[in-house]
Amino acid sequence: MGNLKDREALINRIRKIDDKNVLDEVKRLLNLNFDDTFYQLNEDQEAQITQAREELSRGEGISSDQVEKDFDEWLNK
Repeated sequence: MGNLKDREALINRIRKIDDKNVLDEVKRLLNLNFDDTFYQLNEDQEAQITQAREELSRGEGISSDQVEKDFDEWLNK
């Protein structure tokens, strides 16, 4: 039942919008297909991901624990 009320509230808010830019953005969001891939990667991004995966498989990566420790040190300076 909550979904129906949320839907009706959104429809009512959309009906009150006069700003074309806001309406265009709402339309863009509604046209998103959430079943598809969220990110379109370009060739450079794909190459960087492949390189990172190869580095990790060779043990050249940094653990998430080390990254968190480095962030904590950086933030507390």
